[in-house]
Amino acid sequence: MIIDPHIHSTYSGDSTAKVKDIVKHSRKIGLDAIAIADHNTLKGSEVALKEFGRMDDLVIIPAMEVSTSKGHIVALGISEEIPKGISPEETVELIRIQGGIAVAAHPFVTYREGLFTQVKFVDVDAMETLNSRYIFGYSNWRAKNMAKERNIPQIGASDAHFLGAIGSCVTELEADFSVDGIIQGILSGKTNVFGDRTPLPLILKEVINKKIRRI
Repeated sequence: MIIDPHIHSTYSGDSTAKVKDIVKHSRKIGLDAIAIADHNTLKGSEVALKEFGRMDDLVIIPAMEVSTSKGHIVALGISEEIPKGISPEETVELIRIQGGIAVAAHPFVTYREGLFTQVKFVDVDAMETLNSRYIFGYSNWRAKNMAKERNIPQIGASDAHFLGAIGSCVTELEADFSVDGIIQGILSGKTNVFGDRTPLPLILKEVINKKIRRI
């Protein structure tokens, strides 16, 4: 399976991608599964599951990106929202109680609240070692090294905030065509990550458009 486990919709507030368009585009480019992981809300995932939950060609993984007190963690496979602002350790525990997994998002990027720029280590279930919004490859390199040293499953994700970035970085794994199967596939550690960074001009265009909309 090829999955993109970190996509933002308009429910994040900083994304231009509508849920229906994310699903349509993801199917068009041939992804097998996606996670709409909006900032501190499950709303994007809930809307996607309500409108498109039963598809034969695309699994929608319920998800959100949690702003903990010390950095960002993507919660995959949860059914209830995790409160923001609590410790990373408590966040991981609450995710696991729901049967989900905790993924360290862009863990070494200071300006994006990377978890391991603020704490030495947290026992996460997986780590983004290839995130397409890293402007500098050094952050990906550090994440990959830690994942190898600590035997943490590696994740590739687009962290897309607009349609064109979806699928730019992905995770390949063997799994049943289900949320539970994907979760177990990630936990097995038998993942491959590949893709490219989102081109800087596209990121700058996105930032400029956001500022214009706020005027």
